[in-house]
Amino acid sequence: MLDAVITLLVWTTLAQGATPADAVFQVFKRADAGLINFRLLQRTGVTGELDLVVAIGSPKARLMEPTSWVEWGEERKIGLFLQEKLRPGRVYILDLKSGFPDCTANLERVTATDTVISCHGEKSYRLPHRKWVYDVRAKKLIGQFSYEPFAMYRGFAGTAAVVFVGSDNYRKVAIEYNLEPEPAFRVLRDSDAKPWLNRVKTSSAESAGFDRKSMIFVEPEIAPPPKFIPALPRTTYDRFAKARPSRVKDGYVRAGITIADFIGPWQREDKRIWFGKSFYDGEGQTGVGGFGYFDTKDRQFHMFAPAEIADFSVSAIDVGPDAVLMALVHHGEWGGSGAGLLRYDRQSGTLRRFGVPRPFEIADIVFQFIRTGGSILAVTDFGITVIEGESMKRYFVDRTTDGRLRVAASTR
Repeated sequence: MLDAVITLLVWTTLAQGATPADAVFQVFKRADAGLINFRLLQRTGVTGELDLVVAIGSPKARLMEPTSWVEWGEERKIGLFLQEKLRPGRVYILDLKSGFPDCTANLERVTATDTVISCHGEKSYRLPHRKWVYDVRAKKLIGQFSYEPFAMYRGFAGTAAVVFVGSDNYRKVAIEYNLEPEPAFRVLRDSDAKPWLNRVKTSSAESAGFDRKSMIFVEPEIAPPPKFIPALPRTTYDRFAKARPSRVKDGYVRAGITIADFIGPWQREDKRIWFGKSFYDGEGQTGVGGFGYFDTKDRQFHMFAPAEIADFSVSAIDVGPDAVLMALVHHGEWGGSGAGLLRYDRQSGTLRRFGVPRPFEIADIVFQFIRTGGSILAVTDFGITVIEGESMKRYFVDRTTDGRLRVAASTR
């Protein structure tokens, strides 16, 4: 159900030296006198005359996080405002909204028509997305609502299209990515979706709390490496301490820890089995990241362990003729978190890491890579990412005001 909304115009006078953001903060303060500390999150030009301004207010005097993420709990409020560019003292209040308990918020999409904020809870748990839809020319908020986010888990490549299957833990969805006449996403319906939805395995459980719901979980389908590949050589503590000195400072000393890294995602290439290492990094268990291949001709491992990968597991791998692309992830006791991509150039032996999250930012976890039409598509816990070179464009399953699903581009 959409919340009832009223758009208000508030005039304010700017003192000498004040900024346009100060005008927004004054209006924010008038709208909620309990807020005393404010921070600008984003300013976006939505018409020739108007900016859309997203800000957050807190009842506490301590400074808020100066990063791309922000704590948005029940005490803090995020405000959406329209501000005239030439007369910044004219500010229109679209909405003020409190957050969820333990929410780490990111502005996923801010456009001239809508704003979507994602929320991560404890142990990387994904809380509902918050969405605002507005008419900037009428200076009117159309509606504000929440919806469960969809994660994508599997991708199936065809000759002219790729189909992704995901879930919001309550229902499954199939998304088609067509290459012709031009790349475009489409949410499949009914009979078109059913064959693809049936290709993934699911389990079910009841949610906790008073509002019990039947939840479904898409089961991972990671094939174990071929049985003829022997176990990886054991990583010694001395090797671990040299590769990860910061982890040693965390208390991971020789006594009382278990080093257990193993073969994670893999891909066959002729006589080679390429793979990335994986390990759990918490509660006394750890490992050292790396990648390489097992040569079926000489029956030997050929390993690479650069510093760029030492702290991370590999969650997905793509082996191309020129390069090996790997998705990095940290598997810890507070859940999993993505750590960007690593590209290994097979000719020069050089490494390039990109898509690295900014400090404290929660990044997407990649489950699978699919090559199609000169691009690489990444199946992620946020949605779908299209990778062209080192350019990355993220997409997610969004909900419209009338409840329909669509695929929208992230602007983050």
